[in-house]
Amino acid sequence: MDSKKKETRQNEEKVLLTFLKQTREGKYAKVDESSLSYSRLKEQREEPYYEDEYYYSVR
Repeated sequence: MDSKKKETRQNEEKVLLTFLKQTREGKYAKVDESSLSYSRLKEQREEPYYEDEYYYSVR
């Protein structure tokens, strides 16, 4: 099990190093700083509303 974790970690390190090398070489586009304010939007969620009472009207 330890050897499998070690192999996985080594593969992850290789992927990261490859990405960093390619970034340094300019293979990825620069991030437009004006769009950074939109990169992390907060999620808004309405709480569910369960109405257990029923209201009836008479005409």
